[in-house]
Amino acid sequence: MDNILVCKVLKGVPASKGIAVGRIFIMQDLAPLVSRKAAPDKPEAEILRYRAARERVWLRFKQDAAHVLKELGPGKGNILDVHALILKDQVLNQEIELLIYTGKKAEVAVETVLNKISEQQKQAQNKYLKERFTVSRDIGRQLVIELLGAHRLEEVKDKGDVIVVARQLTPFALADHPANIKGFAVETGGPTGHAAILARAYNIPMVLGIPGIEAAVRNGAQAVLNGATGELIVNPSPEVLKVSIMLRNRELAAAAKARTENAVPETRDGRRINLLMNIETTRNLDTSNPHAADGVGLFRSEFLFMHRETLPTEEDQFREFDKVAKAFFPRKVVIRTVDFGGDKQPPAGIEAGNRSAYSGLRGIRYCLAHEEFFETHLRAILRAGASGNVSVMFPMVPGLETFRKAKAFLKMTRDKLEAEGVKLGKPLPVGIMIEVPSAALMAGSLARESDFFSVGTNDLVQYTLGIDREDSSYSGYGIFLPPSVIQLVQLVVDSAHKKNKSVAVCGELAHNTLAVPLLIGLGVDELSMDASHIPSTLQAIRSLSFSGCRELAQKALMLETPGEIKDLLKSPAPGTAA
Repeated sequence: MDNILVCKVLKGVPASKGIAVGRIFIMQDLAPLVSRKAAPDKPEAEILRYRAARERVWLRFKQDAAHVLKELGPGKGNILDVHALILKDQVLNQEIELLIYTGKKAEVAVETVLNKISEQQKQAQNKYLKERFTVSRDIGRQLVIELLGAHRLEEVKDKGDVIVVARQLTPFALADHPANIKGFAVETGGPTGHAAILARAYNIPMVLGIPGIEAAVRNGAQAVLNGATGELIVNPSPEVLKVSIMLRNRELAAAAKARTENAVPETRDGRRINLLMNIETTRNLDTSNPHAADGVGLFRSEFLFMHRETLPTEEDQFREFDKVAKAFFPRKVVIRTVDFGGDKQPPAGIEAGNRSAYSGLRGIRYCLAHEEFFETHLRAILRAGASGNVSVMFPMVPGLETFRKAKAFLKMTRDKLEAEGVKLGKPLPVGIMIEVPSAALMAGSLARESDFFSVGTNDLVQYTLGIDREDSSYSGYGIFLPPSVIQLVQLVVDSAHKKNKSVAVCGELAHNTLAVPLLIGLGVDELSMDASHIPSTLQAIRSLSFSGCRELAQKALMLETPGEIKDLLKSPAPGTAA
């Protein structure tokens, strides 16, 4: 019985929040099943076997991609399209078939070629390629599954609530997953990988980066997965299990309650914190606002360009922006201009430029270097702004000179539209994303000429510390709240407030319930996040007092290490309601 076994806590990287309770199901690695012996039949017959399997997998890719697109809409829903495209790549298939001609079994040839490509991507300097190295492995895994006739996750359907444990996980495990899968605990992968994105979109708890996980657990063991803390608790004690179920039910009840009432995100002593949504797609926009959002704090416009063979026209972009503006009116909608460069390379039709993740053209500088594209993009935003509730925000602004160039280009574009007789209404509010230390340090000057700030804590941490924030060795709450970043946020807030300008946080910290009291105490006015995080953040805000948060922030600003800050935040904020 589980309750007489030793409780074990395995620590990983949080990828998708939520608490899952169930029995462990180990999705075995397929590598040991692949025979290394030479193909028993003639190479021609083995190639025909490979081609037949490839066509079946290609069809499944298309079906799964269509299913996810229908469920999630453009943006997150398009992330599987690339698998079907790669599978049809002529060079890839020639390389696999050449190995089969030399006497390799189809499974071995597939594994050899796609693992080699995956390793090359994993070692790449480009962050986008590095984060997407699992795509090649996904394709290889699905081909091997088909060639071996191995079972997929369907076999868990009648096993009650399960937590899937795997060395690696393809996004297709989530594309049409059985409903009784309550969580995923995985050894490899990054928080920005396709599987993690889909887990968050489907609100399935996920933890990544647990080393040697398959050997550390056994099939059928009772377990609790906490996607917020990054913990997998195996063989929990009856008390731990009881508390975990209580917390899970409380989270679900809070989400359901938030959908049925119009609770205000206000501290117990009257500090109002605007809760905004981060969005990438216009699908299923609901003017009844079931998640109690005060508007859109970050429309990631670059997702309109992803997974397209041709660039969207001005009219295509305008329709998307206008749809959001009208759906949320009169609440505000902040459209961030495309953030291409570095880890997010542009689609076909735009010159790629410097692909370094840490240098080269990025964000607003990328747009300014591609004026024809940028003008079309801004024309669409300006036209949508005629509704009266749209703001525009420039990403990765390094300082005042670049910001002035961007504003001048915006004005020039507006003047051209007006000369054409297009009715635009009042000039749009123009904001800046504070994502690099240079912008934070120049916040006083930028606040004079900007209408608002939004702090992108994900990149601010990365560029301040000089680390790759997706590196699992830097996981945990402590490293994401280093003293230097806290001090920079305080500087940005103070500089903005002196000019009566508002400050939002739109990075991952915005919905981290440990960090929320600190952000409020630092004076942040708005928090912007994926809609699914709004109910729990709303509940957290309503349990706090602003005076207590201020006291907490002053203590944090005096600390000198991330560990000290982590310990401080794990204690209840002063004045928090029980």
